[in-house]
Amino acid sequence: MDDHRLARILGWVTIGAGLSLCAAPAPLMNAFGMGERPNLGRFLGARDLVIGAGLLLQGQNTAAWVRARGIADALDGVLILGGAATGAFRRDRAPIGLAAAAGSSALSLWLTRRL
Repeated sequence: MDDHRLARILGWVTIGAGLSLCAAPAPLMNAFGMGERPNLGRFLGARDLVIGAGLLLQGQNTAAWVRARGIADALDGVLILGGAATGAFRRDRAPIGLAAAAGSSALSLWLTRRL
């Protein structure tokens, strides 16, 4: 598969995640172990919408937008890890969110190197 096509697919997935977080933040935040924090969910959703739009525009800065996706996901992992360590987030759900953040971040940073 072409790397730019993979970046475009990543853009659509990011848009979908952003729309989901903006429309129904509480269930998704709970699923990833961040508890009932709808405002945080909406903020993360808006961030994903911006990054997803940047990925779909596919200008000369595709690698920069993919890198932004990877960094944002890595920061999500840090947020989940910190919240679980301090007791702000549910520890039993944190591994789910951490695994999703780490996997998505690794994919994005791998793709950045290929673009």
